[in-house]
Formats: sequence, C-alpha cells, structure tokens
Amino acid sequence: MNAHRFLLLLASTFLWSDIMGQPNYPPFSKLYNQQLVPRIDIIMDNDSLIAMLANTFSEYEYPATFIFNDGIYNDSITLVGIRLRGNTSQNAAKKSFKISFNTFVSGRKYDGVEKLNLNGEHNDPSIIRAHLYWHTAAAARIPAPRSNHIELYINGNYRGLYLNVEHLDEEFIQSRYIFNYGNIYKCLYPANLNYININPNSYKLQFGGRRVYELKNNLAKDNYEGLAKFISTLNSNLLPYHRDSLEELFNVNGFLRCYALDILTSNWDNYGGNNNNYYLYENPHTGKIDFMPYDTDNTYGIDWFGIDWGVRDIYNWHTDANNRPLVTKLLAYQDYRDRFSFLMNKLIQQQTAQTILQPFIDSTKNRIAPYVTNDPTTRSTMVLHLPILQTRIHKVWAAMYPMAFMIL
Repeated sequence: MNAHRFLLLLASTFLWSDIMGQPNYPPFSKLYNQQLVPRIDIIMDNDSLIAMLANTFSEYEYPATFIFNDGIYNDSITLVGIRLRGNTSQNAAKKSFKISFNTFVSGRKYDGVEKLNLNGEHNDPSIIRAHLYWHTAAAARIPAPRSNHIELYINGNYRGLYLNVEHLDEEFIQSRYIFNYGNIYKCLYPANLNYININPNSYKLQFGGRRVYELKNNLAKDNYEGLAKFISTLNSNLLPYHRDSLEELFNVNGFLRCYALDILTSNWDNYGGNNNNYYLYENPHTGKIDFMPYDTDNTYGIDWFGIDWGVRDIYNWHTDANNRPLVTKLLAYQDYRDRFSFLMNKLIQQQTAQTILQPFIDSTKNRIAPYVTNDPTTRSTMVLHLPILQTRIHKVWAAMYPMAFMIL
C-alpha cells in the first residue's frame, strides 16, 4: 500500500470519533484581541501591595480596582481580587498575577470570564513561546486557552509586558465542550497516572501541600471514581480487551494530537517529560476523559537539564517508561502508533510549517516590541533572545521536515 492510500485509510478509521472529540472555540473578544496590546491598570492599597509581594505562595486575595483600556474599550471594575500566581514564578523578579472578578461579587464576569492569568513569563525573555504554543494548539483543534499580550500597571507603575492567558475553569470548559459539570482535574508533578489501588480516595494523594490530581470543581462530592477507573484501565494488562476498554474511557486521538504538538515544540514540562502541567476533564457528552495541556512557557529550547528535546526519537521522547503509562501503553498498539504518526505529520504540514508560523512570529514581535522598551525585567534580554528563539524554531523545522516523510 502506498503512503497516499495509507493516509486515506488511516484518516477514515477514526475521522468520526476525532470530530466528536474536538472542542469548540469562542471568539477572541476584547480581552484576548491579538491585534492590540491593551493596558491593564490595577489600583490597590499600597500596604496591601507590599504585603502581597512579600508573601509569596500565599493565595490571599486583596481587593483592587481593575481598569482595561485598549483604545477602543475603557472599562473600570471595582472590588476585584488580586493575588500572586504560579509555582516557581512566585520567586521570580517579575511576578505573575491572578485577577478574580467574582471574589467579592459572586458570579460576576468580565467579557465572559471570571478570572485572568497575567503571566510574567519569567522563563522566557522573548515573551512569545507560550503564546506561540497556544496559537498553534488552537489551530490544531487542541483545547487551548486564548492569549494575548498586555502592558500591566499597578498603582501607576509599569510592571512590564505580560501574557494574558485564559483561565482553565468551568467557563473555559463550557465554551469548549458545551457541558461543564464533569470533574476537572489539575494535574501537577508527580502526576504520572500510575496505578495505586482500587480505592478512588488513594488518588487524592498529596505532594508539596496540594493534591497531585487536584479536583477543581464538584468539591462537595469530591468523587474520584472516574479518575480511578481510567487509571486502573490504563495500567491494566488484560488483553485483548485493554485497548477497547481504554478507548471507551479516554479521548485517545485528543491526547495523541497534544503529545505530538508537545514534541514539535519541545514542551518538556508536560506529562511525557516531567509528569506535570495538564488537565483531565470527564466529558459527560462523550463519556470520555479529555486531556488538556497547561503552562507552556518551557518550550522551543528553554531547558533546565541540558537535554536537546528537539532531536529526540518521537516514539521514545518520554523520559521514564516506568512512569509514563499514558505514552507507553498507547504507543505499544500499532494502530495508535500509526495514528500518532499521522497526527504528527499533519501538524508538521499544516500547523507548524515555517511558512505558517514565521509570519505569526514576526507580527507578534513587531506588535510587542514598543512595549518592551521600559519593561524593567526583559528590556535587556528580549532583543538578544528573539533571534535565539527563531534559530531554535528553525532547528526544529529542519529536524522534523525530513521526519514527516519517514514516519509513514
């Protein structure tokens, strides 16, 4: 069978289920307008600001006034909550912030969202990497947050250029999947999806003062039965029904597409590389668990371990086979391996081609460059770092394009 006929046959075998598993996407709206760089002002008591900046890792929310101005809209909202957000970023010079419109006024939203994540992108002086990942993910029909750049002022002082990333919560889920009442789990290190035992409560294990698989909604029920069943099935060795049982519980195509993009972008701080940074959603519409990426600034060459993530074997890209069952179990099946190859090839040809990404990178750079000049933390490094980012992307393209014709 030639490669063309193989592609057609492979696509037809899972096209319908793939369409059913794809998320919807809301419009970019004023908060996430990628053609502008809005200004956000936060006005708060100065003593509260000092206390917030001094108490890293505190989730206490301080009252503030939120002002949004993009030259078209000029809105002011009182009594919003503000706090520091992130993990390692809380120790960074350039702090990241979470804005909550519903902390002091229950149920309140602004432009359809209850919260904003204003990320300092302290790992990425170019302030482009995560934005580029989310742009590509959305084009590939991966459930991705909207994002854009904003300039942030607190009490009139310029804090710098920030990436405004949509918060993943019930509003996010409803806008993508229509139904949002299924369990949402935030999965952080060491969320390896390894089997523990049959008791669902065992998957409420903690690390660093938080749950590894943290339930973000339906807290009154606190029911982990669906997650426990999925993990138990994933790690089962009961052939020949293992594959069919797993397909009933998990959106396989959605994960394989996401994993392919992670490899293409060298997103090592994910499930395959670090047992970290993803969400699971028990989708009541399909009855399956959906996999969603999260926190994608450590991409395109940013690395903490001296590993060149861009040239690893795509079928053995993960770092620990004993603690990556979601990768090793799936790719052990030839048809899943073929799907992964097909999706990787599709991403290379349609979403990550240089002719597609380069104009987006250039337009983003040109748009945000004027706002970096006075940024107290990035102005000395961004001009130098952007060529490094582009060189890195060119290296990935050079490595992956030959592979596009080899993996089939």
